[in-house]
Amino acid sequence: MANIGRRGFLVAGLGAPALLGAGQGGAGVAGIAPSPRRFDELVGFEIADAAARYAFALLPTGSLEYHGPHNPLGTDSIIISGIAERVAARAGALLFPTVRFTNCPAHTAHFRGTLTIRPEVMTLYFEDILRSILHLAFRKVFVLNGHDGNIGPARGAVSSVAHGFPDVALMFASWWEFVSGEEMKQLGLFHQSNGGHGHGGPLETSVVAAFRPDLVRLDKAHDLPEPPDFADGRPYYLEKDVAEGWPGYSGRVSEASPERGRKVVELSENRIVKLIEKWLNSPNEPGSW
Repeated sequence: MANIGRRGFLVAGLGAPALLGAGQGGAGVAGIAPSPRRFDELVGFEIADAAARYAFALLPTGSLEYHGPHNPLGTDSIIISGIAERVAARAGALLFPTVRFTNCPAHTAHFRGTLTIRPEVMTLYFEDILRSILHLAFRKVFVLNGHDGNIGPARGAVSSVAHGFPDVALMFASWWEFVSGEEMKQLGLFHQSNGGHGHGGPLETSVVAAFRPDLVRLDKAHDLPEPPDFADGRPYYLEKDVAEGWPGYSGRVSEASPERGRKVVELSENRIVKLIEKWLNSPNEPGSW
């Protein structure tokens, strides 16, 4: 891979105050918006009418998982926290703390540093979180996901909880599904066949670098051959207890950069906000088909 100096990588990231200031919220990459209001910062007397003052509750879900020798263990949580802050600030949501202790698939659970919770436990855990939010009188909750291990447990929890609250609407979406691999190739951001997607790959590495370039160490990793695509681009799910010889990440990580990450974040953020606008403006839609 290209020899990317530590200082050069950090300088590229520090040139993006709108993203590195994601803790202060953001209205698109070009500017900085006021901070979103955070649930854990509410003062006791503000709780009673919190649900009336915010359009919906936003719950980010991440992980603590090995993403190769070059990425932080909190990669998923850092990414989704940053995107959620920006989305909450733009969409008028009350931002809840990111769920970090979650389920990780078997092939990453063996790597030192991965912390994983059983999927059946996670489903019950997510249910309790959602019910607690709804008991605050919120009628709309958007679960913004940053980790594929959350998809099954969280969707199960959403289904269970929605069935018991006839007047609520619960939305679930994963940030990376708003930036397709084909689009990434067309934009020239990443040149591998899946557009840079993949665990700890160039797309994910770029996005975490957009928020925390100081935690990304490309000098510790090298480019890997693309994994085989068993389904010719169609979705499938494969999980194995051990992936022999797999180093815990994928793809041409030399293509990663904070600048590319900022472009990916802007695309995903804008599309998530559009989804939320349509959702809020269509209260009588029955749900997913």
